[in-house]
Amino acid sequence: MSQHPKSPNQRRTMVASTVGTVMEWYDFNLYGLASALVFGPLFFGSDSTGATLASFATFAVGFAARPIGGVVFGHIGDRIGRKYVLLVTMFVMGLATALVGVLPTHATIGVWAPILLIVLRIAQGVAVGGEFAGATLLTVENAPPGRRGLYGAIPAMGTGAGFVLASAVFGLVSLLPDDAFLDWGWRLPFLLSFALVVFGVWARRGIEETPVFAEMEEQGEKVRFPLLHTLRTQPGAVIRTMGITVSGFVWGYLIQAFTLAYATSELDIPKSTLLWAVALAATLEIGAIPLWGHVSDRIGRRRMVGIGLVATAAFAFPFFALLETRSTPLIFLAYVIAMPICKDMVFGPQAALVAEQFDAKVRFSGVSTGREIGGALFGGTAPFIGTALFAATGSVTPVALYVLAGCALTFVAVFTGRETARG
Repeated sequence: MSQHPKSPNQRRTMVASTVGTVMEWYDFNLYGLASALVFGPLFFGSDSTGATLASFATFAVGFAARPIGGVVFGHIGDRIGRKYVLLVTMFVMGLATALVGVLPTHATIGVWAPILLIVLRIAQGVAVGGEFAGATLLTVENAPPGRRGLYGAIPAMGTGAGFVLASAVFGLVSLLPDDAFLDWGWRLPFLLSFALVVFGVWARRGIEETPVFAEMEEQGEKVRFPLLHTLRTQPGAVIRTMGITVSGFVWGYLIQAFTLAYATSELDIPKSTLLWAVALAATLEIGAIPLWGHVSDRIGRRRMVGIGLVATAAFAFPFFALLETRSTPLIFLAYVIAMPICKDMVFGPQAALVAEQFDAKVRFSGVSTGREIGGALFGGTAPFIGTALFAATGSVTPVALYVLAGCALTFVAVFTGRETARG
């Protein structure tokens, strides 16, 4: 992978990529919070477990749409350029999110309410399917020698910052009286996306293409059908990329969606307490993600991810035990250990690790397709599977074992490949 020294334009690219990623993941994560706390009664007409499962199913639909976005935007990114993808994804995501804020509920239009919700969730999924690869490749392909882990992790930290913003805004409106919150308060965070998308598009409009893509274009090395070329020449890299994502997706979305519903309904923990705990943990992620990416430049990707997988597996059962204490300080501690430490030891190096699996001419297609298929299979389904496991057994033990299985799959994917940090 070509390396280039940092320039003022590259610094601007890094800032624009990160700001835009914050905006997009604010939108995407906001839906996860709402699916755990309000979409069941408002769009599926019930507070029952069945309604919660239906709500989480619409959450999963967004992940199912992400591979479509990965394929479409991967092709555009490899054929036309990385920067164009980021402008389109920003606009589509912001518009879809804002429209959720004006949707009529099940009480008003019946079955059309969840149908329209699903349509907008699909639009969100398609948009975010091209976002991660586009934003991180802009920085990874601009990274100086030996710093791809750090540079790739900087826009990736926008996932944490976006969740901070979503959790903080949702936490504030959740302080409203329940009637007001369910009537109109929950809509305010979605409507805020109108303003955020304008800012995000403005921040990204002046970025330039990466030197790696410009060189590839100049030398006529672009492939006509990048995804087909990838599947024909590097199928193992696509499968490995899927596997690399499993643990982070399962653990991350169980924490951010399933545990909110579980802790409020089964443990009677106030939703504001949980939202602020997650917001604190996600705030710490803003520093933790680039930290672990930087450490992976020093000690290697496999070693860094391996440490994170062991930590995640070891903490799966204690995490739920801390929640069951119903102690606010211990609840906060549970999320702080689970997210910026356990999860981000695995997630921090991920952008560089998956980018290093592919040749430049098919890198966007390979990263976005492999990662988003992994997201559809393991991320979007995690809250649904967690809820179903708990409903079937009345215990969180199967949920914790599910986390351990995700860690095992990622371990196999990472350690059957070569170390890429020194390449």
